[in-house]
Amino acid sequence: MTDGAPTPAPRRPARPNLPPLRYWAEVTAVVIGVVAFALLLSRLRGVATSVFLGLFLAIAAEPFLSWMERRGLRRGLAIAVVAVAMLLALAGMVALLVYPAVRQVGQLVDALPELVRQLTDRLERLGVRLDDPAVRQRLEGFTEKAPGVVTTVLGIVGGLVSSLFSALTVIVLALYFMASMPRIRSFAAKALGEPERVEVMYESLDRIGGYVSGQIVVSGTAGVVTGVGLGLLGVPYAAVLGVAMAVFTAVPQVGATIGGILCTMVALTESISLAAVTLLFLLAYQQFENYILAPRVFASAVDLSPVAVFIAVLVGASAIGPVGALTALPMTAALKVVLSYVFRDQLDRIERRKEPVVDTD
Repeated sequence: MTDGAPTPAPRRPARPNLPPLRYWAEVTAVVIGVVAFALLLSRLRGVATSVFLGLFLAIAAEPFLSWMERRGLRRGLAIAVVAVAMLLALAGMVALLVYPAVRQVGQLVDALPELVRQLTDRLERLGVRLDDPAVRQRLEGFTEKAPGVVTTVLGIVGGLVSSLFSALTVIVLALYFMASMPRIRSFAAKALGEPERVEVMYESLDRIGGYVSGQIVVSGTAGVVTGVGLGLLGVPYAAVLGVAMAVFTAVPQVGATIGGILCTMVALTESISLAAVTLLFLLAYQQFENYILAPRVFASAVDLSPVAVFIAVLVGASAIGPVGALTALPMTAALKVVLSYVFRDQLDRIERRKEPVVDTD
């Protein structure tokens, strides 16, 4: 510092440029809108689930519609063909599976006390002792409550009519979405803009459609083979078990195991040898499904690790129940396509780091 020079005043730190009040008002409005939309969805959960399933079925039917269009069929006529096929499938399920299942459920309830006694005897022959008085008392109390079980089961059967009505509603919504799908895809393509993003959208939709279409084939085959096979073996309530196996097979990893255990336990009420034959039959079919049918049907529709499949099913089931468990896998496969595009640069850098360095000297 030189003598006589004025001392400079200390600089005050510059005030940060805060966003204007209008920005915070817009953020608050967006947050309130998201919360209100979430509350509305929770109130209209049934309607939202029907709309979601309708859109899901429309996406699943897109490969069939495209296949028919490539062969010269107009889209409206192709949608009519798919609609007739869906209605025939629903009517066939009611006539061939649901009606016998309902009838056999009544028979199962009537025979419940005797089945419990037979199952107890079979388990004791296998070395499982049920001599504990408390266990005996609970079993006897369960059989005494059979009339109450009958009322509950009949209530469930009565709700089947409502479920069929809901299924018809979903089919109607799916038909509307099928008719509007070209406009939906066109609007989404314009909104995305970049051709690469459009390609990612198409690939995601193809993953969903391919998986759902394949799962319908696999579940239907499992249900028919189980129902017919168990019927030929003499297992009681084969139609009920066929429907159950078709539903359980749609749940990845654990569904087929649960269905197999259920079928084996019902066969065990008849005899130990029938249960063993039933178990061997189901294991043989499971090998056919895992190594021949499923790989050919799914092909490259789903590219997920077993851990990702298990987590996806858990999250889907926790979020929206059985519908979430059934739709979690294709949605996760589509999400993987989107995330692979979003983080493509980071993934490329990781792959380059894994490549071995070649010494050119």
